This record gives sequence, structure tokens and C-alpha cells, in this order.
Amino acid sequence: MSGELTYRSLVLDRTAADAEARTVPASLSSEEPYERFGGAETLMHDPAAVDLTRAADGLPLLFAHDHEQPIGLVENVRLEGRRLVGLLRFGLSAKAQEVWRDVQTGILRNLSVGYRVIESETTPTGWRVTRWMPHEASVVSVPADPSVGINRSFQGASTMEQQQTTREQDIRDMVRVANLDSGFADDLLARNLSAEEARAAVLSQLAERSAAAGITGRTQPDPADPANRTRAMGEALAWRFAGIAPSDAAREFVGMRIVDMARDLLEARGQRTARMSPSAIIERAMHTTSDFSALLLGTGERILRNGYLSYAAGIKRVSRETAARDFRAKQRLMLGEMPALKKVNEGGEYTQGSAAESAESYALATYGRIFSISRQAMVNDDLGAFAAVAGKFGRAAAELEAGYLVDLLASNPNMSDSVALFHANHGNLAASGGAISVSTLGAAKKAMRLQTGLDGATPIDATPRFLIVPAALETVALQYLAQITPADSTKVNPFANTLELVVDPRLDAKSATAWYMAADPATVDGLEHAYLEGQPGPYAELRNGFEVDAVEIKCRLDFGAGFVDWRGWYRNPGA
Repeated sequence: MSGELTYRSLVLDRTAADAEARTVPASLSSEEPYERFGGAETLMHDPAAVDLTRAADGLPLLFAHDHEQPIGLVENVRLEGRRLVGLLRFGLSAKAQEVWRDVQTGILRNLSVGYRVIESETTPTGWRVTRWMPHEASVVSVPADPSVGINRSFQGASTMEQQQTTREQDIRDMVRVANLDSGFADDLLARNLSAEEARAAVLSQLAERSAAAGITGRTQPDPADPANRTRAMGEALAWRFAGIAPSDAAREFVGMRIVDMARDLLEARGQRTARMSPSAIIERAMHTTSDFSALLLGTGERILRNGYLSYAAGIKRVSRETAARDFRAKQRLMLGEMPALKKVNEGGEYTQGSAAESAESYALATYGRIFSISRQAMVNDDLGAFAAVAGKFGRAAAELEAGYLVDLLASNPNMSDSVALFHANHGNLAASGGAISVSTLGAAKKAMRLQTGLDGATPIDATPRFLIVPAALETVALQYLAQITPADSTKVNPFANTLELVVDPRLDAKSATAWYMAADPATVDGLEHAYLEGQPGPYAELRNGFEVDAVEIKCRLDFGAGFVDWRGWYRNPGA
């Protein structure tokens, strides 16, 4: 991957746009793995990894990657935590003004960032970029198909926006890396193919092109490599028993039984299996080679992850994701506003000032279960029950996270000042319950705008971004967020296209009338959840059973969450 200019898609936060300054903040990249053609790419985000030499005076801001007509600059490019962020400033050219208007109205919401990989290292699932340099950012159009995909996006962007952004960029990346004509990408998009289906079509097209030219070179990883072969077999099993689309490299194994795969792996290690029974082959593979264990573990992890990612996120969309190094209480120290500057007369002394501090904390906990695959099931080539359990464990992990966050929100926990999260003293609780309306939404928005910092005086202007409701209030919430064009200007909906709706049916069991408003967690602290560092989401471990003839797979999730500030949230008990 080193040397070529690479792109990845993001979602702009137009609600934070400054119309007068013609600027909008953007999150440029994070350490979240990003699925590309050939594997998962992870960008390291620390001062030693990110070369900001080209960004010192601002990066070019383009439209549709047109290097001949820049429309602005990306200023103040910097690392914040484990993310690269910057400020987009639009120019005054006709094209820049046209794009800026479309960004303000929400027609253009996406940003494709170009960067060059300097150094990288391979991982079991792809590669990790240990040295890279951002080159430019480009405003791009929104894809029409929101049905598939997951993408690295601006923190807090909606799932719909993430899905809209990913599919087109992934497919165009595949076609570009394969040196195929851009019209082939247009055809794949028009056929409404998923990223996995498009990958198979790209590989098929490359094979046809090579055959026509009399070329026999490989277009995929070396199948003789045991790790690649084991991974491809795992994909084939996941396809057979869980319907997860395989890569082209896995298709040759789709028709193989489990015992045939075990035989193949044993013979690749030099062990003869010609006179061995299916039962003996399975037993030998379980106890003499790690390849077979890796095959079963990879299959379980793939099905587990698929079940986890396919589950509705609920209010997790409104929570900031972080990492914890260990299981000790995760402390979040917040510094308040610095004291006001005072005039210093000629020859006078400067006086010292101090900022207020506040701290919140929460800790991770471990959750998990064990499920197994019996030797009989493997001999019988029957992993149906195993696949069903693995998928359900993935969904159970996602449900645990969602339920944890809803319970935390509904419990109205005390903060470090010994006052409940939602309380009149915090200025984030409606004095009396009211149904969703222009007036109650306006009151909530005003209360958030007027929140002050730790000094109790400096406004922090917490801009609302999300409206969170139970399923019972979804319809009425949609009515008050809908775009309308009335003849009477006094009937314009002031909340159209200003708030994103988050519906979580788990809230109905807590209260079918209460609703919430929240700021973007990327800009104002609020709800936060964490995983153990390097292990986001559920993961699996495997061991061979001794008391029973089976392979045991343990699903484990290290997860915790807490509110680290109250100023970015508001509650109305409803009516």
C-alpha cells in the first residue's frame, strides 16, 4: 500500500457551520479499522505516525478531487486524542460559493480525505499504517444507496449517513486499485451491489482480463500461504452456515466439508491422512495443528461480528467511543474556562488566575459466555447450531451495550457534584413535562445554548444535534423535524434539518413520554462508552475441550459507560 494516494470518506457536520466565516469543522480520520480492497486498514494516530508537514499552512480543499480548481483550505489540522481534525474554510470563487451553499443546506455532506502511506506493517486481517501524510480533502456527493456499509465518519454522524458514504467510496477504491475503468465502478453502483459482491465482480473482471491477455499471475493473496488458506476456509464456512458473503479467494472452499478442510490443513503440514476415518481426521486436526483451531475461531469470530454489527445501535449513536487501558476507574478530568484577562497598567504586575476543575469516572466490566462445537457435529459437517449461537451471541453483545446505555440514561445518576444528571440545578431538566412541540423543543434548545462552563458564567453554547425518543414518540418527532414549505412564513418549521432523530425502543419500558435532546459528543462532553484498548466490541478465544469431545469458543466483551458531563444533554419528562 505504500506510495499510492489513498482516500477515505467522512461525513461533514453542517450544523456546526459558521456562515459568516464560511467554515465548518471536520473529523478527518481515526484509528477505527477501515475495510478496503484486500483487507482492513488501520491508521495510527500519534505524533510519530502522522506527518503534518504538508498541513502546516493548510491542506487544499477540493471538490470531487478536482486538483485544477481548489475551493478552499483545511486549516488547523491537528491531532485531538486519537483523531485527526481540522477546519474547512471555503473560498470566494464561484465554484467555492456553490459548494458552500450546498454544504449549508445539507445537499453535500461528505468529505473524502486523500493521504499517502509512508510505512505500514501487515496484520492478520490487513495492514496497520505506522507512518502517513495527509495531502488533501475533497467535498464529494452523497451516494444514493443507504442500505449497506459501515464507514469511518465524523463522530456522531448518523448510521444512515455512514452507510450512504461507504458503499460508493469502497467500490470506487476497489476499481481504482485494480486499474479498471471508472465506468466499471458506475456499473457496479447502478446494479446496487454490496461491497462484498462488488469485490467478487472486480476479481472476476481481473481474471477475465488476465485470461484474455494470456496472463496467469495471481490477483489475490497467495493461496499456498497457510494463514491465507485458513482465512479463506473460514469465510467459506461462514457463507455456508450463516450466509456471510465470501471473498473470491474463499469460493473454491465453499463446497468442501469440514472434514475435507481438516484433511487439507493436515496434509499441508506434511501429515498423511489417506487411510484415516473422518472421525480420526477431525481428532488429529483438533490436537496436532493450530490451523484447524484458527479455522474454527475465524469462522466463529466472523459470524459473531456480523451479528454484532447488524444490530440496531439505539442511543449508542449519541455516545462517544473511547478506549481504556485497564479495568481501573476511567477518570475524566475537565478543566473549566480560564479567568478573564485583566488590564495591566504600564509597569504593573500580572496577577495569577486558575481554572475550575471537575472529574467524573466509570470503569469497564467483563461480560461473556462459552459455546462449543462437538466433534460429532464436525464429523457430520453440521455447524448450523454453532453458527446460530455465534450470531446470537453477537447480537446479545450489541443488546447488552444498548441496554446498559438506556439503563444508565433512565437511572439519572448522580454526578461528581452529588446532583443528579438531569436536575434543575444543572439547567437541563424541563420544569414541567410537555409533549414534543415547537415551544418545548425551543425551550430545550435555549436551555442548552445557555449552559455555562465550570466557572458558572461563561456560555459554552451547547448546540443540540440529536432528538432522542422512545418508539411511542417516533411519529410525532418526525412531524416536528420534517421539512415543509408553507405559504405563511410564520409556519416555517424551525427544526427541519437541524436535529437528527434517534429512536430507541428500549426507552419505552422506562418511559413512553420522556424525550431527550443532546449535543454532538465530538464537541460537547456527555455520554461516553469505552472498550478495553485494542479490543472494540466482542471478541472470541478458543480452546480444545478435554472433558468433552468439543472445541469451546469463549465470547468476551469488556465494556463500560458513564456520563462525563451534563451540559450536553436535556430531558423533558413529556406528557
